[in-house]
This record gives sequence, C-alpha cells and structure tokens, in this order.
Amino acid sequence: MNLLSVEKPARYMGGEMGSVRTDEADVRFALAFPDVYEVGMSHLGLRILYHILNGAAGIVAERVFAPWPDMEALMREAATPLATLETASPLSACDIIGFTLQYELSYTNILNMLSLGGIPLLAEERNEQMPLIIAGGPCAFNPEPLAPFFDAVLLGDGEEAVLDIAGAVRTAKQNGESRACLLERLAAIEGVYIPSFFAPQYAPDGTLLAIKALEPSYTSVRRRFLADLDTAPYPDSPVVPFMKTIHDRVAVEIARGCTRGCRFCQAGYLYRPLRERSPETILNLVDASLKATGYDEISLLSLSTGDYSCVTSLVTELMARYAEDRIAVSLPSLRVGSLTGELIEEIKKVRKTGFTLAPEAGSERMRRVINKGITEADLIAGAAAIYGAGWRLIKLYFMIGLPGETADDVAQIATLARQVKDQAKGGGVSGDVNVAVSTFVPKAHTPFQWEPQISMQETTDLQYQLHCDLKKRKLKFKWQDASLSFMEGVFARGDRRLAPLLMRAVELGCRFDGWREHFSLERWQRAFSDCAVDPEWYVRRRELDEVLPWDHLDCGVTREFLLAERERASAEAATKDCRDGSCSACGVCDFSMVKNRISGQMSLPPRPNVPRGEPVSARIRLRFSKTGAMRYLSHLELITVFTRAVSRAGVPILFSHGFHPHPRFSFGTATSVGVESNAEYMDMFVASGCSAREVQDRLNSVLPVGIRILEADAVDAKSPSISTLIDATRYRITFVDTCADELQKQCVRFMAHDSVVISRTKKGQTQTVDLRGETISLIADGMSVELVAKRGKPAEFARAIRGVEAFPDDGLHVEKLEVLFAPHS
Repeated sequence: MNLLSVEKPARYMGGEMGSVRTDEADVRFALAFPDVYEVGMSHLGLRILYHILNGAAGIVAERVFAPWPDMEALMREAATPLATLETASPLSACDIIGFTLQYELSYTNILNMLSLGGIPLLAEERNEQMPLIIAGGPCAFNPEPLAPFFDAVLLGDGEEAVLDIAGAVRTAKQNGESRACLLERLAAIEGVYIPSFFAPQYAPDGTLLAIKALEPSYTSVRRRFLADLDTAPYPDSPVVPFMKTIHDRVAVEIARGCTRGCRFCQAGYLYRPLRERSPETILNLVDASLKATGYDEISLLSLSTGDYSCVTSLVTELMARYAEDRIAVSLPSLRVGSLTGELIEEIKKVRKTGFTLAPEAGSERMRRVINKGITEADLIAGAAAIYGAGWRLIKLYFMIGLPGETADDVAQIATLARQVKDQAKGGGVSGDVNVAVSTFVPKAHTPFQWEPQISMQETTDLQYQLHCDLKKRKLKFKWQDASLSFMEGVFARGDRRLAPLLMRAVELGCRFDGWREHFSLERWQRAFSDCAVDPEWYVRRRELDEVLPWDHLDCGVTREFLLAERERASAEAATKDCRDGSCSACGVCDFSMVKNRISGQMSLPPRPNVPRGEPVSARIRLRFSKTGAMRYLSHLELITVFTRAVSRAGVPILFSHGFHPHPRFSFGTATSVGVESNAEYMDMFVASGCSAREVQDRLNSVLPVGIRILEADAVDAKSPSISTLIDATRYRITFVDTCADELQKQCVRFMAHDSVVISRTKKGQTQTVDLRGETISLIADGMSVELVAKRGKPAEFARAIRGVEAFPDDGLHVEKLEVLFAPHS
C-alpha cells in the first residue's frame, strides 16, 4: 500500500533498528497495542514481551498497532487486512494475538483491530483456525466488559507467563488439539483467566447475583507474580522508531510495585509487592541500551522513582558516567517526600524543562483520606528547593471527586498552588505553576472500589470553579473532559452486559476514544440508547455485600484489607509504608518467594575526574541512498535516524554549543517524502583521526535496510555549507497511466513555454515558482521522463508536464538520480 496518503507513514513502515524479522516459526505471536504507533512504542510492557518472546526458540513476536483513521479508510477501501509490521502477516494468520489493556477508552480500538484483521469479534463465533485472542495489563483485573471477545486473559506479571502461554499453544498445535482442549491447557497456567469458564448471573434489580464457575476445580484466578525483578530478562537492544514517540528515550524499570498505599491508586495495589532492581543491573542495562539505541536520554521508571532505595547515588553515578556525552537523566515519578537536597542537586545538572509534583488533593484532610502521606509544609519546602535549584516551572497534579470531598477541599487546590508559586520569589526566579486536574475514577481492587463517581455535571461545575479560582491567582489550568472521565468510569467497573454496547459503538464509528479530537459523546449516547444500557448504573455506589464483576479475580490483596482501608479513609487514619518492615497484612506476600525485595546500597569505587579537551574537527561529506520503505521518511525523521546511528556506531560526532547541544551534521536540500534517492548528501563534523572510510563503514553497520552510505570523502572544514553548493538535481519520473508517444508530446509542449508558473501556500504564505524557468533539460524515455531542474518538487513538474491537477497515490514513481554541484565547488 502506498503510504503517501497517510499523515505519518513511519507508523506503518516497520524495519526499524532493533526490530526482529523471522519468516518461519512454530508460534507467531502478534503483540497488539490498541492505540497509535507512537503511543504503543512508548509502552514498556510491549518492549519487554517483544524481547522475551523473540529470544525463545521457535517463537516469533511481531507488533501491530491501531491504524489512525486515515489509514483505516485506505485499508477498508482496498480491502487490505490489518497486518504485523515485521512480516506483514495478516492478523488472521497469526497463532496468538495479545492485546495490551492499558486504558478503558481504548476498548473500541480492540474491536476495530479484530474487525480489520478479518477476525470475528465474539470468541464463540471463531473457528478452530482462528488465532487465540488474549489480553493482559492493568485493565485485565476487570476485563468483564471485554470478556466475550477474549479466549484468555493474563492477570499479573507477564515475563514468565507469556512463555508458558506460547508453549501451550505450540504443544496444542503439534498435538492437533481442539480449541476447547487448548483452553483447558491454558487454565492450568498460573494467572491465566478463561472467561468462558465462568457465567455471571444477575438478580432482578440488575445487580450481580453470582459469578458461577463452570469448571469445579477452577473457581477463581490468582494473579501471576514475578518473584525477582533483578534476574528477570529486560530489553537492552529495543526497537528504535524512526519517528518521535511519546517517550523517546532509554527506559529502564528500576522497581515494580509501591508500598505507599495511596487508596485511590489501582497500580499501587495491582503491582505489589515492591521489587527493586540492583543498581549494578540498572547501570549495565543503561550502558548496553545507550550503545544499542543511540538515545541521548535515560528515564528511570517506577511508580515512585524517588523512593528507590539508593536513587541519589544511582543518579550521581549516571551523571558522572554520561554527562560529558550530553546524555540526560530523567526521573518521571518523584514524590514530594522523596525530594532531598542532594537529589535535587543532581537532577539540576540535566535539562530543566518542568518539575512535576502530585499532591493529588488540595487540603491536608483529603490527603489523609487518600493516605497520600505528604503535608502542605512538605510541598512548600519542596517547591522552594526546586525553584532555588533553578527551575522556572512546576507542574502540579490534583484530583477532584475523591470520596468525602467538600467544596472547601476543592477550593484549597488554588490556594495551595498559589503558595507553591510564591516560593519562586525566595529562589530569585520568576516561577510558573501549571495545575492539571483529573476526575477521580473508582477502580477495581482498591479501597474505593465501592464508591460512586461524580457526575459529568458535577465535574464540569468543579472545573469551572477551579478555572475561576486559578485565573484570579494567575495560574495555568488544564483539565480532562468530563465525558472522557465518565466513560472511563463506566468501563472501569463494568460487566459483560457492556459487550454489546462496545460492538454497537464500533458500528457507529467510535474509535480512539481517549483522543479528544476523535471522542464523540453523541455516538456513545446513541449506543447506550440502542442497547438499553443506563451508564449511570455503572458509576453508582456499590453496596459492601454486593457481588462485584471482578470478585472471582484475585490480585493478591484481600477484600478484608480493602474494606479495612476504606474504614481508615473515613477515619482519616494513616497506613504506614511497609517498606520498612511494618507489614500491613494486605495479603500479597507469602514471605518466601513473594515479598518486598529492597536493593542494597551501591558500592562503587571513586571515579577520577578526567576532563576532556576540545577535539580538532574534521568534515566528512557523505552521499547516501534512501530507497524502499525508507523513501517515506520525512526530513525530520531522517535526522532522527542519523542522530541515533552516529551514537550506535560510535562515530565521534562533534556537538554544537549551547543549552541544547545537537550533533553537528547538515543535509543538502530536503527530498520530498515518497521519492527514492541515490543522491542524498550530508556533511558531518567528527573528531579528527576518524577517517571518511571508517565513518562510512561504521554507519553502514547500523543503518536500517534502505539507507546506505555510498560515498564518504573528507572535505575542508571551512568549506561552504553543502546546500549552497547544489546547482541542480536530476530525477527520473515514471508514470503509470500514460503512453510513450503522448508523454513525448507533453514534454515538447512544456519545454516550448516561456514560463509555467505555479503557486504554493505554506504557513499562510503564498509563493510562486516558474517551473519552466527552473528546468534545465527534460527528456522523455518511454513511460518515464528524465528531468534536470534547479528548484521545484518532482510532483509539481509531473503535474505541469501532464497538465493534470493530481495523480493517484500510486500514479507516480520518482527517483532522485544525481545532484549537480556548481562549477566552483
């Protein structure tokens, strides 16, 4: 399929550095992320599973993402099925399709992806030849709205379980077993839930009466636990996208789980116990990942990075190792209580964009209710230290609609935010504060799972109150649409009766519901009406003795503990952090294999400070090709490819000076997207001593298929920019729907004109170009023309020569054959 008609072709190209293509396999496992490529490629779980599965003999993992609406329209028009990136295998040809359940508002994308793959939506309607459809992720702990669509769901950690599942499918294939036998085999795997083995029963008032187990020995499913994170496999050579993704950096998970016990936080309960990686393992992973990817930023990930037991010494060591290489270190999840002066001093050495803190509630009372464990004094002191270290922007995250919240609690959000901003005066900076407010959504397996969610009208009223209060205090305000939070709440605590609603919503065109520009409340309201579903039913208060849709799914934390925590919330009583050994009896740990695993302190020898001298520069001029799928790369994406490649290849590139240093290379004129080329040029400044041939060989060893360095020559470091030396370009333009004689006549007519002026509009500015005046020569050759021109895009010349307004996407094939330099070069 020609990708020129879609907004971002790099989403669909495949072939990225680090991707794995294997044509033959016992089991082909499609890792399906129900959102757009740049979101899915930032997801750590997908990277981990891709690495593990592709490291197992006979198993191949491939990726597939939700196509953006422009691509979906093309696929449906051409009847092209959704396929994997690696081998373009249709989804229906895979053995397993594993969906990530990360966010409730991606559920319609799951059904749409199955539809695009030619796979019946309902599990009961799929035949024996269809793939096994499974899911995992945080939303898997209440998968009931999706239960009729899935054959199996994995609860908990996937590193070991995913190999067990793939192994079961391989065995079933080899033995010729039926789907029913395969499901029995999967049910024996710890953490695997088979929805068809349970049947919900409803009371006349609509509440759940029971969740009946259809298999006597399979009455509940307990989540899968990864005992030791430090010894678990982790990707140190991940796929490196061509395009910018949401999190475009080396990401290393330094810990899993959290012991803080914030009562609103589902992740804090689902990922217990706390398991930390050792600093030595982290340092090794960072080193290998930087070499393999060429990234210039390291992100240390966990639910609360600042709580990592030796975070300060780890950050200090990372800064000492990589600061000279201009590699930044980011800690995306810091708690106010974990901010020490020493840690702030280390963080301040890297790029300072904004510092994010999450008080969650405006009042001291509400922070006690949710067990947040930070005081107003803590927050103010932290803000003063942050501004004092040179930051100019602090981002504050709050929630509204928390259980027991009053109008005064909400009003204190603006008061507290202004107090934070006032701390900038003491730091001698003009500080800003951005306030982001989300609506609390009660989630399964938390102490607040029984609580009601506030209505859309209540949400809108509170948001308006905050808008006014924050505007008076000169603070910026961001919020989430009330309708999005409401829909999230419906599915977060939904049951199987929502499955027909999802099917109807997809029929009505619901897609990418988590994206404001694509969400349509009107479509959802029609779906609710058509399916006779009252959405308010699902956001109501639940009775404490009520059967909940997820009661047969065991996340490890007991119901008794959740009820006790709910009581403690009402009493504004704290539950202590169990990191220090004071067990709160939540039920997760067996204190043998499943237990908190805290890393020991780092013990590293002193690092000598050896300053680097300013290297002598050498200038290398490169000619390279951009063919095949690589012709769809934009100029910015091509820059990204080379930025990563010079680092991966160990080319001693020199950097610009200033606050945001960049590699010193420059390209000739940008080639239009879709044009194949054997005449791309760039100049690269490297440390002298690295020869042009060495640069060529190193880059060719890491560049993706379709980009290759064809020539490399050393040139005078003071010579003019390469773009100023280009005089003209020679192209071959091949037409699909013409005859040679007619094309010959059209070329003669074009060249007979004194001028052929066209207009372009770019960023509101209209430009004119005389294409005939820019043309040096034009020769017809069968179905093609060879054009030598100074300025102008090949497609513009093609339209002018043929006298048409536009061509079909596959109506032209353009090749850039040669660049002609000015004689003085």
